[in-house]
Amino acid sequence: MAVAMFMRWSGVTSDQYDSIMSRLELDANPAAGEILHVAAATEDGLEVCEVWQTEQAARGFLERRLLPVAKELGVASEPDIRIVALRNLYAADPDMIDRIGAMALPAMVAEWAR
Repeated sequence: MAVAMFMRWSGVTSDQYDSIMSRLELDANPAAGEILHVAAATEDGLEVCEVWQTEQAARGFLERRLLPVAKELGVASEPDIRIVALRNLYAADPDMIDRIGAMALPAMVAEWAR
């Protein structure tokens, strides 16, 4: 069953998020079972919403990839994570995702910085 994962990660900066995403190399090595990732920087840190094919896939990614990379990069805090069964997934203009998101934003930022 598809799930939504909501993550609130207090204290994580935009630069830390970009470093984590760059290190994960999701453009070249996508997370198995991940459908969608949306992240926003807030005054308190980071808010993330992801859609996964299964809860097992989401938890596996957290434990084997995301959290170890964050720790390696010196992120001291732990995220508050909530995983719930997905009731609905609606995209008003799914073609827009293709037009604006052919690659992950951190990869695009890294490319622009060169």
